[in-house]
Amino acid sequence: MKYMLKLALVFCLTYGFQTHAQAISCTPTGSSGNAFVPSIGQVDVREDSVSRYIYQWMYWHNADRLRWLTSYVDTTYEPDAFFYNYDGRAYGDRPIGYWASDMPSPYVDTQFGDDVGEKAVTIGSGDAKRLTPGRWYYTVTRMVAGGGTSSWIKLSSQRGIQVPMGCTSTWCSFGCNLTNNFFTLPFTDRFTVPGCRKYWWNYNITTRGSC
Repeated sequence: MKYMLKLALVFCLTYGFQTHAQAISCTPTGSSGNAFVPSIGQVDVREDSVSRYIYQWMYWHNADRLRWLTSYVDTTYEPDAFFYNYDGRAYGDRPIGYWASDMPSPYVDTQFGDDVGEKAVTIGSGDAKRLTPGRWYYTVTRMVAGGGTSSWIKLSSQRGIQVPMGCTSTWCSFGCNLTNNFFTLPFTDRFTVPGCRKYWWNYNITTRGSC
């Protein structure tokens, strides 16, 4: 739904540019279809005297784990974080104020078209082809506080494309459909923030643990 709403808006703004988005295939090209999911990741959600905030770190251990993202010129990547809000008590509501990332062409993702039951707070990369293996990347953003003092959190690894090609801003990044995403920290883990959690994804094992 979010994809279609976003695409419709871009179409309206760029009418006459093209009749439909020329998207690359989302068919996995890497081993086990995970050639864009970090080998190791970590999330840390806290609150200080200024606001609540979320840090994420991602690490791809070799080039094969980045193969899907680096095989095309117009790829994007989002380490999505969703705060459980079906009870109206999400710990984080939306990004605000300071944010930063060392991923290529970073942007603050929009919540336009999102399910209100899951509050997304995400910093993405608009030029994921330039991600390199063997180093840690990070994202951080301050957040508007949600309705609760704690809540579950879910992490999703999402690949996408630039529409139009060459545009790396928020409104030009379109995620592939949900069947192409991987939940590196699912709601079913019932991990509650504030707190810190680490995951390993098909990197010898697939598991989650304490930081």
